[in-house]
Parts: sequence; C-alpha cells; structure tokens
Amino acid sequence: MSTDKPIVVGGRPLADHLAQRTHAITTATVEAVWTQVPYYRSLPDEAVRGDVTAIIRRNLEVFVASLRSLSPPGVSELTEVRESARRRAEELVPLAEVLRAYHLGVEHWWTAIGDLAGPEDTGDVARAGTLLHSHLLAATTAVLAGYGSDRALPGDDDSARRALFVALTSGADPTVAAQRAGAELPRLYWVVALHVEPHPDEQSAAVDAVVAERRKVRRLQRELDTLGRDEALSNLSGSGGGVLIPILAGEPGAGDWQDSAQYTQLSRSLRDMERAIGAAVLAGVAVAAPADVPQAYVHAQEVLDVALRYGHRSGTMQLRDVALEYQLTRPTTASPVLANLLSPLDSHPAVLETLEAYLDAGCDRAAVASTLHVHPNTVVYRLRKVAALTALDVASAPDVVRLVAALAARRATYPGPPT
Repeated sequence: MSTDKPIVVGGRPLADHLAQRTHAITTATVEAVWTQVPYYRSLPDEAVRGDVTAIIRRNLEVFVASLRSLSPPGVSELTEVRESARRRAEELVPLAEVLRAYHLGVEHWWTAIGDLAGPEDTGDVARAGTLLHSHLLAATTAVLAGYGSDRALPGDDDSARRALFVALTSGADPTVAAQRAGAELPRLYWVVALHVEPHPDEQSAAVDAVVAERRKVRRLQRELDTLGRDEALSNLSGSGGGVLIPILAGEPGAGDWQDSAQYTQLSRSLRDMERAIGAAVLAGVAVAAPADVPQAYVHAQEVLDVALRYGHRSGTMQLRDVALEYQLTRPTTASPVLANLLSPLDSHPAVLETLEAYLDAGCDRAAVASTLHVHPNTVVYRLRKVAALTALDVASAPDVVRLVAALAARRATYPGPPT
C-alpha cells in the first residue's frame, strides 16, 4: 500500500469494526452461502455448522489481519483454507461451488463495509476494496492448490502405506513396500477387520450421501491414525475395511493376547471411535507376526462375518466370542441337510423370524415379544407352528440343538445381506 495510515470508516479503524462483528458477520455469511449456493444445502448440517462456519470465520480473521498490516495475506496464513479445500475435494464437492462460496462471502463483506462507511470515507473504502480483492485472489489460489494437491487421490505416502497393507495381507514379500513406506515391520500386528454402519447423514434425503460417506471415512482414518500412532496401515471404504496396527510393546504375545490389558484398551478405543465418526463399528480381531498376517486377516474377516450374521452391529469380537456360531457355520456335507430342516418355514416368514429371534435371545420368549413388538401369546403360537411344520419342538432340548444347528447352516448356506 502507498500509505501506512490505518483504513478508517465511520470514524473507527475498519479492522476494529469487523473484529467486533466477527460472529455476526460469520453467521450472516454462512446463511448467505447456504441459501445461495445449492450444493451447500446438500451438506450434512454438522458440516455446515462445523467446517464451513470455521473456514468462513478464519477467512474473515485473515482479512482483518490484512487490514491491520495493510498487506495481502501470505501463504502460511491461508494454510487452513488450502486444507479445507483439500477436504472438499476428497468429498467431491464441485470446485465451482466452493469458489462461488468464497466470492459470495467477499461480496457479503463488501456490503458490510459499505454499510459502515459515510461519504467522507471514499478513499479508505477504495483502499479496503483493494485489500479485499487481494484477499480473494490469495484465497482462490489456496483453494485451487487444495484441489490440485489432492483431488480425491491419495498422496505418495498414503499410496505407499496402502501398498504395504496389500503386500502384508496378500502374502507378498513386504520388504520393498516397507522401504517405500519408510516403515519398520513390528514383531506383531493387531489384525482388524471392520464393518462400519452408515452415518445418519448418509440416509438423509436432504444430504449428499457421497459427501456424508467420505466425511465418515476421513474421520475413521483420522481416528485409526491416532490409535496406531500414525503407524497403522489400512484400506478403508464407507462400509469398513481392514487395519493393521503395530504392537510396539513387549506385550501381549501371539498366544496370550485374548485376555490382555492391551486388547481391553483396543476394544475401548474402537468403541470410542464410534462417537467420533457418528456410526457403529464392529471389529473382528486377531494377532499375527508379519509373515502370518494373510491367514490372520482372513480369520478376522471370518469372525466379523459370523458376528454380522448373528446380529452384532457394534463391539470388538475375537474367535472365542463367536466360537460356537463360527463352528456351526463352517460348510460341511451336512450343512445343506441341516439347512433343509427349516425349509417348511420358507412360506411362513413371520414364524421363521420368530424362531430366529427366539434362538438368538437364548430362548427368552419375553425378550422375543419385546424385540418383535408382538404379544407374548403370539410368540407361543408361532413357536408351536414351528413344531407343527418341522417336527422340531423348542420345548425339547435335543430339538433345540438341532434347530440351532439348522439355523446356523441356513445362515451359512443362504447368507443374503447382513441384517
């Protein structure tokens, strides 16, 4: 600028005016963006109240700082703008919509400056306009850098770490992949298979489901990075994936981890993760040395699959938690025969549903009535119908064993989508 004289409008430094009104101006700008940029109306509400509001506020603070220094913002001052744009790129928010939001915000600020100025402030208003234009150019450059640096594509580090995950889980020699990722293979890994439920925003007609899912995955990745002290390897999607978390301490061992304090802490951390990402997480867990990861990963996935088939949606599972269900669902030549015991119920879905709920509830009729929202007498009637159709009576202990085995075989033979 050609002068060091502060920019004054309405008898006060403009920077002071805007700083005093930061909250009100930010709120009004967010409302303008949400109203006038259609894509922002499809964002989750928490995104608008959180990320969008925070970056608009930060932009205003940077502009106020420019008014005080009488110079455009530097690259370091717009780091948060660039990172915010990178996240929008990951969420596939159209670049044009983001730039439109920035332009709209500057228009809104320019109007606010005009409302503060009087006829005697023409020169200072012009100087403010020049700085505001410089701010918009710098912010636009930062947004373009954010989109250009990561247009929903992984960086080199992410690609190398993902390649190491693939090498370890597939049984390929991980030596080269580890070198490229700059990682040292630990003695053991927590081998985790994850199932992640949809976030409520993914099922909202008012929210872009792709954006909501990508936000959830990014939060999940961030939580796993924290849990693994930035050493975890993962391959994630919106519905889950796999994670290898190095065990860096001397405990637990490969054969005694099931009751260890470290497993208890891992389970607690995974439960806490649900609150952070806003969705239920179910995990199948095993422990293995790097060379044994392929088998352990398949094992963790099988444990997870069995837990899902038996109605679990949250928590941490190891084999002993579902050992009976696991064994019963292993395919044998007897599986189709057992599954066929329940075929008479195919044309009676309510009866089959009641039998499943009854066995899953440990033969607790009251619990079944509550779960299915039916009268207890309805449960009794349907269970009698099971006996009439299959000749297997839930009042007979040997028949209950057969029914449990038949249901397990049916679930293994006709899995369908997890429910």
